Amino acid sequence: MSLFEKREQVYGPELVSVGDLDLSVDGGYRNVVTIPLDVKPKRMLTVKVSSDFPVDVVVANEKGAAVGHKEGVRDAVLGPYSTGKLKSMGIFLGLYPGDKAKVNVEAWMERE
Repeated sequence: MSLFEKREQVYGPELVSVGDLDLSVDGGYRNVVTIPLDVKPKRMLTVKVSSDFPVDVVVANEKGAAVGHKEGVRDAVLGPYSTGKLKSMGIFLGLYPGDKAKVNVEAWMERE
């Protein structure tokens, strides 16, 4: 990494719980967690996850299209993905109902 390269933190690192019992949602479990990200145009977004139980991870753009995904991971780095002209993106964490995971999530941007 260059001395002058700046890494701008977008999210975390934060511990997120996936699969908690929540009777207010369909199915009774919060088995999908969404994390909105405010990004800047013309940057490269990288997402790092580390979990105690395998989870599915999707990075999506503001139009809802997946720009990257990995299934059943405990430790993964997704990206870097170009933000293009976007101002928002998101991370989706998911697992099967009844399963539970504690996921450490971190996201950052760097110049293209």
